[in-house]
Amino acid sequence: MKINLSTPKEPIEIKEQIKAFHQKYPGGSIDWASLNVWFGNQLPKYLWKEWKDKLKSSGFTWQEFLKLLKYRTDAIILWSQDKLKWQNLIKEIKELINSPLGENIRK
Repeated sequence: MKINLSTPKEPIEIKEQIKAFHQKYPGGSIDWASLNVWFGNQLPKYLWKEWKDKLKSSGFTWQEFLKLLKYRTDAIILWSQDKLKWQNLIKEIKELINSPLGENIRK
């Protein structure tokens, strides 16, 4: 079942925090765990708040949504570095949610 999700407003303040982290620790690789530790799941929390009702009615829990987003850490980092537009990041996340992987995670 396809979940029809909106495109929320870009959270510039979250993006700036991730950029500042990159500047403080240049050349370092950021993985999903360190991203979550440093930023307290701010981007996932933001998206969950925007999409919560539709995701929950489709069977997603917060934990499943968080697990799914780790597969797009690369896109989140590219967005924070201005190498991927917000609309494209959201499109990738929506596609992931509606993919077979998304369906398997929410079962």
